[in-house]
Amino acid sequence: MNDRHALLADLEPVAIAAENGSPPPPPEVEALLARARTVGDARLEALAMVTLGHAWQHVGRLRTAQQAFRDAAARFHDHGHTRGQIEALIELGRARYAAGEIAAALDTWSQCLALAHDNGDGDHCARVCLGVGQACVALGDHAGALRYHELALSLARPLGHDRLTCEALINVGGDAYRLQQGERALTALAEADALLQTKVANRVWAAEVPYYRGLVWLANGDVDAACGALDAARRAHAANHSVWGEAHAYYALAQAHEAAGQTEPAESCYLAARALVRGAGLIALHQQLLRRLAALARSGGDMPAALGWLRELDTLDTATMPDTSARWNRGQLARLVALETRSRIGAVRLGLLP
Repeated sequence: MNDRHALLADLEPVAIAAENGSPPPPPEVEALLARARTVGDARLEALAMVTLGHAWQHVGRLRTAQQAFRDAAARFHDHGHTRGQIEALIELGRARYAAGEIAAALDTWSQCLALAHDNGDGDHCARVCLGVGQACVALGDHAGALRYHELALSLARPLGHDRLTCEALINVGGDAYRLQQGERALTALAEADALLQTKVANRVWAAEVPYYRGLVWLANGDVDAACGALDAARRAHAANHSVWGEAHAYYALAQAHEAAGQTEPAESCYLAARALVRGAGLIALHQQLLRRLAALARSGGDMPAALGWLRELDTLDTATMPDTSARWNRGQLARLVALETRSRIGAVRLGLLP
């Protein structure tokens, strides 16, 4: 076996695992990237860069992940690998979204969509729609998010793309929860769960199903069921070493404990989430945690602790100054509408929509 074949044998399973939410630690991927550079195969080098991006994102190093995805896209482009370039750009958009850079994510996905349409690439069109839907979630446009995620689902089903269908179903479930459509959410989550039990392997999504189920049950007032589901989601994310997932599950579990009047477990969960997000770039969640910790301290009469949490919040606000409530400006809105229109036109041309 020559060096290239040996590298491919080692890199391919790692890349697949990373794509499905379970990358190895970044140093392991960096070693594979070094081997790819030695071998001199540009495609394998770019694949290793994408995998490294997943690895850094998994541990909350979002800026470093962005650079890895950006480097991969450039490498694929330089050597004429359009599908690889689109894939890397989609992941760059996701990393930008995760860092709260919503407008930058939309710009990246706009570029992806143009490339996907030019390449007649229906599955990547669907993936871009999933990304735009997540941008809508970040901006509080839950009806818009559901529309984009359902468009992605309508693109994925005719392709027979189980993985993409599963991701779209989970996003539809999340949107329906946010729109207080509990039954619709649970139906979508049940279908996603069935795929995860049979045809799709993704540990992140397998944790997202109980997470959203728990949120639906919490909204319906079934606190015990919610706590059980959210704790299962937290444990699944922890076992998969997903900082983003575990922190969000802890936050939701804390809310469930608060709803049950269980102040101490709620505070413990908020503190555990805070320990995860500090330095991980999850600014919006960090801010929410500090507000809840301050509120709990105030309600318990511990004003010094409340002031301490508020000081930390002020320091965080001053250091980052993120505009988490920003809305689209007119140009961005026009681009958003154009994205949806191009997606629908492209789907009709590809025979995926009537």
